[in-house]
Formats: sequence, structure tokens, C-alpha cells
Amino acid sequence: MRDDGVVVSVKAVPRARRTQVVGIQDGAVRIQIAAAPHKGQSNAALCAYLAEAAGVRPRAVRVGRGSSGARKLVEIDGSPQQLADALTARLGPLIEAA
Repeated sequence: MRDDGVVVSVKAVPRARRTQVVGIQDGAVRIQIAAAPHKGQSNAALCAYLAEAAGVRPRAVRVGRGSSGARKLVEIDGSPQQLADALTARLGPLIEAA
């Protein structure tokens, strides 16, 4: 968690049937993404999915680290407590607020 947002550790799995959270893997939220990892398509789909889940505009979400790998740190701008509450409500108790 940051003062101006949260950072979510993600294990991305592209080329899935649909974009969805499927659990925790090695301390990261495992998210299946219904897009190919071609020219940033899966990163864009991941950011859009997390923006919708967090209730923020799409440009408030970006891949901060790991844009070309499966392990990513996704940064979401906004009130940390509101983001944590929204993500927990939408995705379940997979996102830790601490």
C-alpha cells in the first residue's frame, strides 16, 4: 500500500477463456487474462479488469514492474483504504489491505 494508491502483485496467465481471478500463487493474485501477450494486449486487459474491480478510471492503473513477464506489480492510484475495500468486495479476500 502507498499513500496515494495500492500495489497489487499479480501472476498473469494470458490466453484464458475469460479474465478472472483464480486464486493466490506464491503471494501474488493469479489472474487469467482473455488476451494474448502480444503488443501489450494482455497488460491492457489486466489493467482494465483491475480498474473496473477497483472502481477507478482505466488510466489510474498501470503495470509498474514486470510488463513483459508473468509476475507483475500493478499500481492503482486512489485512496488506499477505498481501493482495498473495493478490490476485496469485488475479488474476494485475495487482496490484503496491510
